[in-house]
Amino acid sequence: MRKETHLDKLISQRLLEQNDTERANHVSSGKLSASMLGQPLQWQILKVIGVPAKPFDEYTLRKFKRGKDIENWFISEVSPNFKQPFVEYRSTVGYVDLILTQDESFDFPLGIVPHEVKSVANAKYKRIGKAGEADRSHKLQATLYALAKNSDYYAIDYIASDDLRIETWIYETKDTKGEVDDIITKFQEQLKLKVVPVFEEIEAWQKNPIYQNYPEWATLTAEECMNKLKSEFPDAFNKLTN
Repeated sequence: MRKETHLDKLISQRLLEQNDTERANHVSSGKLSASMLGQPLQWQILKVIGVPAKPFDEYTLRKFKRGKDIENWFISEVSPNFKQPFVEYRSTVGYVDLILTQDESFDFPLGIVPHEVKSVANAKYKRIGKAGEADRSHKLQATLYALAKNSDYYAIDYIASDDLRIETWIYETKDTKGEVDDIITKFQEQLKLKVVPVFEEIEAWQKNPIYQNYPEWATLTAEECMNKLKSEFPDAFNKLTN
């Protein structure tokens, strides 16, 4: 018996190369995105001005690939040929995963409802069900879409990646609108100050360097942040300060 590793290495190489290409070709819109609403203010500012986040490792890229494939499968099954629309609310942007007309065939016939689709591992799927609550960041993201589409409700579809079980959580937009508006206002006010804020976690897990988007910035003072930005990322520095 021989253990062949060529194909596994080939896939790893291609995933890393594709990610490198996407990072190199990415051009920041200069706007806050719906997917960033649950992140610390420092990460939001750095991303919007074009400072590259910590690159993903091979394991994470494999998980992202699997998750995206499952989400695309689900969307194609539920609404074939659906094209994800670009939306904007208070200069915050994003693409809605799915918009469904929930008629009498649904448990809750609420009319037109934007859906945020998330593939999660079975363990997390179980935790969400036990907690009886969708993730905060997912709720904020979906709220933005509901506000942009003037919908009174939004839905979050969780798909268990191992066995494709699905749970859909529905919320009223008004319950989370205030939090989204506060986050957007705080971000816009920080941009006007033309400085990178110090790192402050919003959720406990964000304190762990393993999960931080910008671990090298986490312990810096405000002055050190600006010095680092000016010396290492002059284009982003000019974008922020001009």
